[in-house]
Amino acid sequence: MPNLDPMSSKTAKHLLFVALIAAFATGCATPKHYAPLDVLPNYGSDGAAFSRAKQTMENLFPAEYRATQRAIVTAGGKQFTCDGLLKVSPAEGRHLAIVSTFGVVTDLRVKADGGCELLKVTPLFREDWSRRFVARDLRWLFVAPANLRPAGRFADGKLNLLTTEDSAGVTAQYIFSPDGTRWQELDLWQDGKTFYRVVPKHFRKFASTPAEVPDEFDISAEAYRLELRIAEMVVPKAEVSP
Repeated sequence: MPNLDPMSSKTAKHLLFVALIAAFATGCATPKHYAPLDVLPNYGSDGAAFSRAKQTMENLFPAEYRATQRAIVTAGGKQFTCDGLLKVSPAEGRHLAIVSTFGVVTDLRVKADGGCELLKVTPLFREDWSRRFVARDLRWLFVAPANLRPAGRFADGKLNLLTTEDSAGVTAQYIFSPDGTRWQELDLWQDGKTFYRVVPKHFRKFASTPAEVPDEFDISAEAYRLELRIAEMVVPKAEVSP
């Protein structure tokens, strides 16, 4: 019987990871589009609820914290798991390192001004992939938009808030509970179609957080699906309310 290469298992995992990332980057997954829901106009009578929703989004996460994430990425019919190490501060922005069984895959920072800085690029994850996909997830999941405006209610009473269209023609739609206290969904539109959807699936109060935060997300994008869970969150003592 021939000797088995002790590195064969690692090599197979490496090839699977490369195949997954190739599918992730080239958009081999079937694009998903969602039909827009009917929205009742905002007649100005729900000002308190809309203001509460904006405050909910602005205070969703502490101003400074460290978090350990667990993620499952699905693309091209394949899955891959990885960890994320996220450090957030007002001065430094949001610093995320993604780690797999092969070590650090990519390391980047979304700065306070919204710019993206690549701190480490590896052969397994090209720079443009990090800027296009990872930075987008980081911005839309963990950065509150600065320009949310009321856009009406849905037939079931949920609140609809929109951002202004950006330079790429993308508009973000945030959906909240009727009283504005709970974020329930985010859709990104472009050319009249939703190409990116975030659903916060669970909220949790960690030992050092002053209130509940979303700790599980389901993200459906044009080329991949991301299931993300915050396994641990630590807030500096100065940030925790007595």
